Amino acid sequence: MRSESKRATAWLVAALSAFTGLAAPGVAWADPEPPSIDSIERERAMVSAAELSAAFRHAAEVIEPSVVHIIIERNNRRGFRQQVGVGSGVIVDARGYVLTNNHVIEAGQTIKVRLADGREVDGELVGAFSETDLAVLKIDADRLKPARFGDSEALGVGEWVIAVGSPFGFEQTVTAGIISAKGRGSIDPQTMDEAPMRFQEFLQTDAAINPGNSGGPLVDLDGRIVGINTAIASRGGGSNGLGFAIPSDIAQTVMRRIIETGRVDRGWLGITMDPVDPTVALSLGIAGGVRVVTVLPESPAADAGLKDGDIIVSLGGRSTENVTRLSNAIMLADPGRATTIEYIRDRAKRTATAVLGDRDTAQALAFGGARLDKTGLILVPESLSATRRGVVVAEVPGYRVTDVLPDTPAARSGFEPGDFIYEVSGRAFDTVRELSSYLETADLSEPIRIGVIRGTQRGAIYLRRD
Repeated sequence: MRSESKRATAWLVAALSAFTGLAAPGVAWADPEPPSIDSIERERAMVSAAELSAAFRHAAEVIEPSVVHIIIERNNRRGFRQQVGVGSGVIVDARGYVLTNNHVIEAGQTIKVRLADGREVDGELVGAFSETDLAVLKIDADRLKPARFGDSEALGVGEWVIAVGSPFGFEQTVTAGIISAKGRGSIDPQTMDEAPMRFQEFLQTDAAINPGNSGGPLVDLDGRIVGINTAIASRGGGSNGLGFAIPSDIAQTVMRRIIETGRVDRGWLGITMDPVDPTVALSLGIAGGVRVVTVLPESPAADAGLKDGDIIVSLGGRSTENVTRLSNAIMLADPGRATTIEYIRDRAKRTATAVLGDRDTAQALAFGGARLDKTGLILVPESLSATRRGVVVAEVPGYRVTDVLPDTPAARSGFEPGDFIYEVSGRAFDTVRELSSYLETADLSEPIRIGVIRGTQRGAIYLRRD
């Protein structure tokens, strides 16, 4: 036992001496082998992936409490309520305003909104603007967390974004991708109901967007809304990596006007336009622009001093590289307010100030219509074809309501755009001037009975002062 103990002790001392170098004072130690380039790259990739994962997680945690699931219901022929559609939306105001797509809610008689915490509340339609496929709902609930808006104008192609919504009914689904392109227009995207959209200036993304995502937010890595998911281009009805979102700058403008007035007044400049030839843009040192073909007489453009041949490069601080951008900039500008226009004439950049008009009024007047400021109606003369078994049997002369001014007797009495007026106080009016004169000079202390056709229904609206 003692000899074994001595041998063990000797072995231990030798081992320690060898470890500390005491047993071999002349030995030179080699430096540790440096890590390979591949291992460094792998480590860097792991760190980058972890950072990106953390960024996605942060964005999802920020936005998810603001995303809602929307359920659309209608009564069937037997009077029973049934679900006819689902979609997504995003809370944008602590007072209960929810932004979504118009095509999500337009077919519904009742709207249910399910919050991220599972609460289900009724949704009330505040207003919609079908030309941008946007709608605003109002819900009555506490402890709401509104989302913040980002800057879609400053967003660059290649930046990471995430889409949140309820694809195929799977609520709070998060998908990630990049901004594939900006300013997509002149496309025919497949939406849930293939709704036409006049104003197309989409953000394109490869983040997976499917039916049910419509109305949900597209957000940056800070969780801020940069777009409202609206459409996909797909042959099979599912995501092919071609999703389209309405930019947040357009969505915010439409949303604000709907919340403030329940409607969207569109600006009117009074020009016809063409895109600038790329070679001309290059020679002028600009990314693009819009050439004024014609300035309409007595229009805001004429009053601002614009002339045929001018090249508009910005309006209201928004660059206008193409016709779509200028059309949308005009739409986004508030009618009646001064708007700055930058343009090029004789190779020199100039600035003008225009007070834009209202597009609906301008169109009505262009087609022989009238704006009744006291009454609150914008009318154009029109004949309605009366048919029987698909055969036209009579033409009913009258006037189409193209718009209803807010907070006016017409609005308070229940008139809606699209109503067809065929008689007033039991008689027809041959000209819009006669009808305008009659209504604008009426006392309205006593209601005036106006015969109206709305859709396929014939009825009456009593125009009154209050």
